[in-house]
Amino acid sequence: MTKPSVAIVTDSIADIPSEQVKTLKISVVPAILIIEGQSYIDGEEISREEFYHRMPTMSEPATTAIPSSIAFEKEYRRLLDSGYERVLSIHVASQLSGMINAASQAAQAFNERVRIFDSKSLTMGLGFQVMEAAEASLRGQSFDAVLDVARSARDRVRLVALIDSLEYLKRSGRISWLRASLGDLLQMKLLVNVIDGVVGRLGIARTHRKGIIQLLSHVKSWGSLERIAVLHSAIPDEASAFADKVRYLCANPPLIVDVTTLIGTHVGPKAIGLAGLCR
Repeated sequence: MTKPSVAIVTDSIADIPSEQVKTLKISVVPAILIIEGQSYIDGEEISREEFYHRMPTMSEPATTAIPSSIAFEKEYRRLLDSGYERVLSIHVASQLSGMINAASQAAQAFNERVRIFDSKSLTMGLGFQVMEAAEASLRGQSFDAVLDVARSARDRVRLVALIDSLEYLKRSGRISWLRASLGDLLQMKLLVNVIDGVVGRLGIARTHRKGIIQLLSHVKSWGSLERIAVLHSAIPDEASAFADKVRYLCANPPLIVDVTTLIGTHVGPKAIGLAGLCR
């Protein structure tokens, strides 16, 4: 079998399950989680279970940091030295993170051989774009064809979530519109979506159960799906039950993904969401 000419790189915010990372030969540059002054490599030095166990008793909110441009440069060089002709590096939305900036700085050392692509999404909204591009690369498609596949996937991804507690978003200060309406929402469950890299308010619910009903209603409006993933922060049983409710929307079985601690830092425990790739 001829080796693909295009290497696919992403960051750990993509939340792609390890089995798919291995099978699709995806390179993942991990972000950094900082807990009470101690730095941890995302997905390697602290488990998600330990993170959520510690979260309520942390003396200060956990924070996140992007990898250095040197980390990206090392990965690009490793891939190109191993025989790949080009690298397509697909990352979390530039409006939500500085990941694109670090990757772009690293790419300058390789002229046109490394291309940075803004997914305008996160978690499996990003992950599905990466998986589609990786599958195209493994089929032996050209760089331009793989890039077109990523663009098509970006146009077709959908992402919604139900956030059980706004306390963690309040601490992060990442969502500007939330600050203006926080007093009205603190006791509510918040439904959000991500469109073109922007987190938007989709609705509110007084209870978690009513929020789930709203979430299902929004997902049904997506129509037929090629891929679907149930996303959650430390509620695997509920995520599994939710996957059964949306299974009919997609010929492929839903992925169930415990979101990275970097997202959990902002949404807290008990968040649940859905990512879909429309046909």
